[in-house]
Amino acid sequence: MSIMRRRKFISNTLGLTTALSASQILAAEQTVKKREQYPAGKKEKWFTRRMEEMTSREIEFYLKEGGDLVFIPFGPVSGHGAFTPMGMHAHWANALSVLLAGKADGLVFPPTYTVMAGATQSFRGTVHFPVSEQVSILKRIAMSLYNAGFRRVVLIGGTTPEDTGGRVAVRELFDETNHPFWFVEGELLLSAPEVKAIHEGYPGNFGETLLCLAALKILGRERPIPAADWAREIGSKLEDSGDQPAEIREDVVALRTLGQVGFRYYEEGQHGNHGTAGITFKGRSDVDMTVEVLEKCADLMLPILDKLTHYADWLDGHPFKYIEASEKLYEK
Repeated sequence: MSIMRRRKFISNTLGLTTALSASQILAAEQTVKKREQYPAGKKEKWFTRRMEEMTSREIEFYLKEGGDLVFIPFGPVSGHGAFTPMGMHAHWANALSVLLAGKADGLVFPPTYTVMAGATQSFRGTVHFPVSEQVSILKRIAMSLYNAGFRRVVLIGGTTPEDTGGRVAVRELFDETNHPFWFVEGELLLSAPEVKAIHEGYPGNFGETLLCLAALKILGRERPIPAADWAREIGSKLEDSGDQPAEIREDVVALRTLGQVGFRYYEEGQHGNHGTAGITFKGRSDVDMTVEVLEKCADLMLPILDKLTHYADWLDGHPFKYIEASEKLYEK
């Protein structure tokens, strides 16, 4: 058996200690940098805004000190092809929630994945829940938090199909409480001119691939770009052959034009492989560009949060009652 001399052992130990110290310092610096980039609130009042990382006492103190705002992000685990992680919709909603919590002094409930997955059920790994189950779970979370003292409860989803359950949940919650619960669909924020201006002229396909990668960066979970060389390609993704097989494409499109009809995907390219990532645009990565997009989306929501407060206050003084005729009563 070889014997390690004491000096060598001490030298190795010191080297290991130095390496650990350096890594700890680097981690601390990254934490500080992350908090500077995505502030947790005024004067760093709370270590985190994510409720699962807080103690019950910290949440109690938050409420007793006047806090009343909580965000509930949700989205399915569903297939999106080669470039976009399966939790994309929930990551998008969660990143928006974390940004908003820091800007508006709110807290964030952990993302909910018990959500309708819709047409993506044909992708392996997708887990689908009926809309009724999604609505039931969202309502349970929202009511529990409302009863705990959160007066402003905001449900955040990315896009379809989770928007269906979000809309039904806030409608039913209002009917049951006479209090407004707000559902926000992230995709609607992307249509704002201030948001479009950020990626105007981008040569690739701006969409869910970039939104997911940017969301993960905001959440401190940045990952390498999947299929990076292919993701950077532009020319191969210009043709749009639709999201249904040629034999039924015209039928399904016509039916969806006036409403909705059940459908699913049959090939990966029908719901994926069209996005781009890894392109440098205006001197920075397209992922960093999309971080700015999400920041701007959060900024656009801030003044509307004040309107939610005003609406709730007004409803407190106007409980439900049946409408009574008041005009031209002589007309019968």
